[in-house]
Amino acid sequence: MEIKKMKTNMLSQKLIAHVSDEFAKAYNLPEGHQSVAFFSVDNDDVGYLAVDDATKKANIKVIHAETFYGGSTCSWSKYGGSVFIMFSGPKVADVKSGLAYVKDFIDNRSVLCNFDGDEGTAFYAQCIPRVGKYFGELCGMEEGTSYAYLVGGPIETNYALDKALKAGETRIVKYWYPPSHANSSGAILAGTESACRAATLAFVDGLKYATENPMEI
Repeated sequence: MEIKKMKTNMLSQKLIAHVSDEFAKAYNLPEGHQSVAFFSVDNDDVGYLAVDDATKKANIKVIHAETFYGGSTCSWSKYGGSVFIMFSGPKVADVKSGLAYVKDFIDNRSVLCNFDGDEGTAFYAQCIPRVGKYFGELCGMEEGTSYAYLVGGPIETNYALDKALKAGETRIVKYWYPPSHANSSGAILAGTESACRAATLAFVDGLKYATENPMEI
Protein backbone atom coordinates (compact mmCIF):
# COMPACT_ATOMS: atom_id res chain seq x y z
CA MET A 1 0.00 0.00 0.00
CA GLU A 2 1.23 3.46 -0.88
CA ILE A 3 0.91 6.46 1.42
CA LYS A 4 -0.78 9.42 -0.29
CA LYS A 5 -0.76 12.92 1.17
CA MET A 6 -4.12 14.71 1.34
CA LYS A 7 -4.58 18.44 0.91
CA THR A 8 -6.05 20.37 3.83
CA ASN A 9 -7.62 23.80 3.62
CA MET A 10 -8.33 26.72 5.90
CA LEU A 11 -11.97 27.46 5.07
CA SER A 12 -12.56 30.68 6.98
CA GLN A 13 -10.69 33.18 9.15
CA LYS A 14 -11.87 36.28 10.94
CA LEU A 15 -10.32 38.84 13.28
CA ILE A 16 -11.79 41.26 15.81
CA ALA A 17 -9.35 44.04 16.61
CA HIS A 18 -11.05 45.19 19.81
CA VAL A 19 -13.70 42.95 21.32
CA SER A 20 -16.61 44.22 23.39
CA ASP A 21 -16.51 43.80 27.15
CA GLU A 22 -19.39 41.31 27.01
CA PHE A 23 -17.61 39.20 24.39
CA ALA A 24 -14.44 39.20 26.47
CA LYS A 25 -16.47 38.16 29.51
CA ALA A 26 -18.26 35.36 27.65
CA TYR A 27 -14.95 33.77 26.69
CA ASN A 28 -13.08 34.77 29.84
CA LEU A 29 -10.27 36.40 27.87
CA PRO A 30 -6.97 36.95 29.70
CA GLU A 31 -6.38 40.37 31.25
CA GLY A 32 -5.00 42.73 28.63
CA HIS A 33 -6.11 40.67 25.62
CA GLN A 34 -8.33 42.85 23.47
CA SER A 35 -7.96 41.19 20.05
CA VAL A 36 -9.22 37.78 18.92
CA ALA A 37 -9.08 35.65 15.79
CA PHE A 38 -10.88 32.48 14.83
CA PHE A 39 -10.62 30.04 11.96
CA SER A 40 -11.94 26.77 10.57
CA VAL A 41 -10.18 23.93 8.74
CA ASP A 42 -11.54 20.94 6.86
CA ASN A 43 -9.55 18.63 9.16
CA ASP A 44 -9.60 19.14 12.92
CA ASP A 45 -6.24 17.50 13.64
CA VAL A 46 -4.50 19.91 11.29
CA GLY A 47 -6.21 22.83 13.03
CA TYR A 48 -5.00 21.80 16.47
CA LEU A 49 -1.44 21.25 15.30
CA ALA A 50 -1.43 24.51 13.38
CA VAL A 51 -2.51 26.60 16.35
CA ASP A 52 -0.05 24.82 18.66
CA ASP A 53 2.68 25.74 16.19
CA ALA A 54 1.46 29.35 16.12
CA THR A 55 1.70 29.62 19.92
CA LYS A 56 5.45 29.07 19.63
CA LYS A 57 5.87 32.10 17.37
CA ALA A 58 3.13 34.63 18.14
CA ASN A 59 2.02 36.22 21.41
CA ILE A 60 -1.36 34.48 21.52
CA LYS A 61 -3.37 32.21 23.79
CA VAL A 62 -5.82 29.58 22.59
CA ILE A 63 -9.22 30.33 24.10
CA HIS A 64 -11.50 27.74 22.55
CA ALA A 65 -10.88 24.77 20.26
CA GLU A 66 -13.41 22.06 19.56
CA THR A 67 -14.17 19.52 16.86
CA PHE A 68 -17.61 19.52 15.28
CA TYR A 69 -19.62 16.31 15.63
CA GLY A 70 -19.15 14.13 12.57
CA GLY A 71 -16.44 16.34 11.08
CA SER A 72 -16.61 18.52 7.98
CA THR A 73 -19.06 16.29 6.12
CA CYS A 74 -21.69 17.00 8.78
CA SER A 75 -21.00 20.72 9.23
CA TRP A 76 -24.05 22.98 9.30
CA SER A 77 -22.03 25.79 7.71
CA LYS A 78 -20.46 26.05 4.28
CA TYR A 79 -17.29 27.31 5.94
CA GLY A 80 -17.57 25.45 9.24
CA GLY A 81 -15.14 22.68 8.41
CA SER A 82 -14.26 20.18 11.14
CA VAL A 83 -13.17 22.48 13.94
CA PHE A 84 -13.63 25.94 15.46
CA ILE A 85 -10.53 27.48 17.02
CA MET A 86 -10.28 30.90 18.64
CA PHE A 87 -7.26 32.60 20.15
CA SER A 88 -6.60 36.02 21.67
CA GLY A 89 -3.70 38.43 21.98
CA PRO A 90 -2.86 41.80 23.52
CA LYS A 91 -2.73 43.54 20.14
CA VAL A 92 -4.25 43.10 16.71
CA ALA A 93 -0.74 42.51 15.30
CA ASP A 94 -0.38 39.50 17.60
CA VAL A 95 -3.50 37.72 16.36
CA LYS A 96 -2.71 38.66 12.74
CA SER A 97 0.65 36.96 13.13
CA GLY A 98 -1.08 33.98 14.72
CA LEU A 99 -3.37 33.56 11.72
CA ALA A 100 -0.44 33.80 9.33
CA TYR A 101 1.46 31.07 11.17
CA VAL A 102 -1.66 28.89 11.30
CA LYS A 103 -2.21 29.20 7.55
CA ASP A 104 1.45 28.48 6.81
CA PHE A 105 1.26 25.23 8.78
CA ILE A 106 -1.99 24.18 7.11
CA ASP A 107 -0.71 24.94 3.60
CA ASN A 108 2.86 23.71 3.91
CA ARG A 109 3.51 21.43 6.88
CA SER A 110 0.43 19.34 7.57
CA VAL A 111 0.66 15.62 6.76
CA LEU A 112 -2.87 14.26 6.58
CA CYS A 113 -2.54 11.04 4.55
CA ASN A 114 -4.32 7.92 3.40
CA PHE A 115 -3.44 4.61 1.78
CA ASP A 116 -3.65 4.29 -2.00
CA GLY A 117 -5.77 7.43 -2.35
CA ASP A 118 -8.67 5.94 -0.35
CA GLU A 119 -10.03 8.69 1.93
CA GLY A 120 -11.69 5.97 4.01
CA THR A 121 -8.21 5.10 5.29
CA ALA A 122 -7.23 8.64 6.30
CA PHE A 123 -4.82 9.09 9.19
CA TYR A 124 -2.57 11.71 10.75
CA ALA A 125 0.87 10.81 12.11
CA GLN A 126 3.50 13.46 12.76
CA CYS A 127 6.43 13.97 15.12
CA ILE A 128 6.71 17.54 16.39
CA PRO A 129 10.18 18.30 17.80
CA ARG A 130 9.06 21.01 20.23
CA VAL A 131 5.68 21.50 21.86
CA GLY A 132 3.88 24.84 21.72
CA LYS A 133 2.11 26.58 24.56
CA TYR A 134 -1.30 25.18 23.61
CA PHE A 135 -0.48 21.50 23.81
CA GLY A 136 1.98 22.21 26.60
CA GLU A 137 -0.84 23.47 28.81
CA LEU A 138 -3.45 21.01 27.54
CA CYS A 139 -1.28 17.93 28.01
CA GLY A 140 1.04 18.99 30.82
CA MET A 141 4.19 18.89 28.67
CA GLU A 142 7.22 20.94 29.61
CA GLU A 143 8.72 23.44 27.16
CA GLY A 144 11.04 21.70 24.72
CA THR A 145 9.27 18.33 24.91
CA SER A 146 8.74 16.47 21.63
CA TYR A 147 5.47 14.76 20.83
CA ALA A 148 3.91 12.39 18.32
CA TYR A 149 0.39 13.22 17.14
CA LEU A 150 -1.29 9.98 16.04
CA VAL A 151 -4.88 9.72 14.77
CA GLY A 152 -6.82 7.31 12.56
CA GLY A 153 -9.81 5.01 12.39
CA PRO A 154 -10.81 3.59 15.80
CA ILE A 155 -9.88 -0.09 15.24
CA GLU A 156 -6.74 0.60 13.24
CA THR A 157 -5.53 3.30 15.64
CA ASN A 158 -5.84 1.26 18.80
CA TYR A 159 -4.00 -1.64 17.18
CA ALA A 160 -1.25 0.65 15.88
CA LEU A 161 -0.98 2.71 19.05
CA ASP A 162 0.25 -0.24 21.08
CA LYS A 163 3.01 -0.80 18.52
CA ALA A 164 3.91 2.89 18.70
CA LEU A 165 4.24 2.74 22.48
CA LYS A 166 6.50 -0.31 22.23
CA ALA A 167 8.78 1.38 19.70
CA GLY A 168 10.27 3.94 22.06
CA GLU A 169 10.18 5.51 25.51
CA THR A 170 7.03 7.60 25.13
CA ARG A 171 3.99 8.18 27.31
CA ILE A 172 0.37 9.00 26.51
CA VAL A 173 -0.40 12.60 27.50
CA LYS A 174 -3.73 12.84 25.62
CA TYR A 175 -6.03 10.10 24.40
CA TRP A 176 -9.21 10.30 22.33
CA TYR A 177 -11.43 7.33 23.10
CA PRO A 178 -13.37 6.01 20.11
CA PRO A 179 -15.50 7.33 18.70
CA SER A 180 -14.29 10.91 18.98
CA HIS A 181 -16.44 13.84 17.76
CA ALA A 182 -15.10 13.07 14.27
CA ASN A 183 -15.59 9.29 14.69
CA SER A 184 -11.86 8.66 14.94
CA SER A 185 -9.46 7.79 17.76
CA GLY A 186 -5.97 8.92 18.60
CA ALA A 187 -3.35 9.98 21.07
CA ILE A 188 -0.53 12.40 21.73
CA LEU A 189 2.65 10.70 22.92
CA ALA A 190 5.41 12.67 24.63
CA GLY A 191 9.10 11.85 24.84
CA THR A 192 12.42 12.60 23.22
CA GLU A 193 12.41 13.53 19.56
CA SER A 194 14.01 10.23 18.54
CA ALA A 195 11.49 8.23 20.56
CA CYS A 196 8.57 10.16 19.09
CA ARG A 197 9.89 9.64 15.55
CA ALA A 198 10.19 5.90 16.19
CA ALA A 199 6.67 5.83 17.62
CA THR A 200 5.30 7.67 14.58
CA LEU A 201 6.90 5.21 12.14
CA ALA A 202 5.66 2.22 14.14
CA PHE A 203 2.17 3.70 14.26
CA VAL A 204 2.01 4.06 10.47
CA ASP A 205 3.29 0.49 10.03
CA GLY A 206 0.60 -0.74 12.40
CA LEU A 207 -2.09 1.20 10.58
CA LYS A 208 -0.95 -0.22 7.25
CA TYR A 209 -1.15 -3.80 8.51
CA ALA A 210 -4.57 -3.27 10.10
CA THR A 211 -5.89 -1.62 6.94
CA GLU A 212 -4.55 -4.34 4.64
CA ASN A 213 -5.79 -7.15 6.90
CA PRO A 214 -9.08 -6.05 8.48
CA MET A 215 -10.18 -9.58 9.45
CA GLU A 216 -6.85 -11.03 10.59
CA ILE A 217 -6.46 -11.47 14.36
